[in-house]
Amino acid sequence: MKNVLAIFSLLITSSLFSQNKTFTVAGKIEGLESQPIRMYYKDNAGKTVSDSALVKNESFTYSRKIDKMEMISLWPPNESVMKRVDGGYFPAKSSQLQFIAFPGAKVKFSGKITDFVDAYPSGDPANNDLAKLNKAVYPLMNESVNLSVKIAKNQYVDSAEMKAMLEKADALDKKVDNIKKEFIKNNPSSYASAWLLGDMMLRSQVTEGEAFSLYDKLNKQKLSTNSFFIEVVKRVEGARATAIGKPAPEIISKNTYGGNKFDLASLKGKYVILDFWGTWCGPCISGMPKMKEYLDKYRSKMEIVGVAQESDDGTRWKQFLDKNTNYQWHQVLSRPDEDFILKYSVAGFPTKIIIDPQGMIVARFVGEDDAIYTKLDELFK
Repeated sequence: MKNVLAIFSLLITSSLFSQNKTFTVAGKIEGLESQPIRMYYKDNAGKTVSDSALVKNESFTYSRKIDKMEMISLWPPNESVMKRVDGGYFPAKSSQLQFIAFPGAKVKFSGKITDFVDAYPSGDPANNDLAKLNKAVYPLMNESVNLSVKIAKNQYVDSAEMKAMLEKADALDKKVDNIKKEFIKNNPSSYASAWLLGDMMLRSQVTEGEAFSLYDKLNKQKLSTNSFFIEVVKRVEGARATAIGKPAPEIISKNTYGGNKFDLASLKGKYVILDFWGTWCGPCISGMPKMKEYLDKYRSKMEIVGVAQESDDGTRWKQFLDKNTNYQWHQVLSRPDEDFILKYSVAGFPTKIIIDPQGMIVARFVGEDDAIYTKLDELFK
């Protein structure tokens, strides 16, 4: 009998634990069309997973298990919020249902769909805070992206009108960034603020100085165990650790193209270019022939280390390098358990960092910029 009771108790405990690891999001949103809502998230291996939720009578419900707090975006099926242009669309945040999920969360959406998603989450302090932020910025974001669509579509706008629209869009974007920064300052204990700072750093919407200042204002005691804050800490530490004149943080990994262990320290004695890239990044790929040209030009003096970020298990990365043998220099795949992108606080792709023969960082370039080659010529002249 005792054994039966013990097993029954264990089953109850396991069931409760499983329920506590599940979040639920539901909503009734005016104008939401009766087609599936799409969503994308990363699993524990860092692989992007797609899922969907059915919509009926402007309502939807979705649940799944989760291990930690995450920011999740849902894409409603309404064509009216898609900012389409020839060859694609602008992936505007104001076209998404955004919420904070965590084990046990019960999130509710309300609002309406117009030419943007004027609907916001509630149910807990984190989502209430996020709703307050997005209610302030979504209309401005939508106005800005509508101008971008108009500029992209209309080939007959005169130069003065074009300039005025570009200036207005830029002013709207700056206003949004300022609202975000003020939100962080005014809500230092909010999980939404911790996420927002990390997101702004990732998108280069704040300078390093601004990021450090905002970070210093966060309530570190309250946020210390939060997953958003932990990532911000790593990003801030990465930015500080990879400043010009600092020793390059170590990169040691077996996630390499050839499968052999790689250690950045083994290249001391030569200049090293760290090239942060991805197969999804057009400018990264277009810059590789010039990288190869300079590697051949200064082969006795420099090495290249590619550090790739991919949303799958690395299959596309491996296939790309299999086909492009000219780019099989040292190649490392960043993974969630070896996140070199975060470690080096990379916020744009490509990012190229030059390390001197003593292992010190001497230069950093974001975007495909010929300035790095000018710098290399200066170093090796």
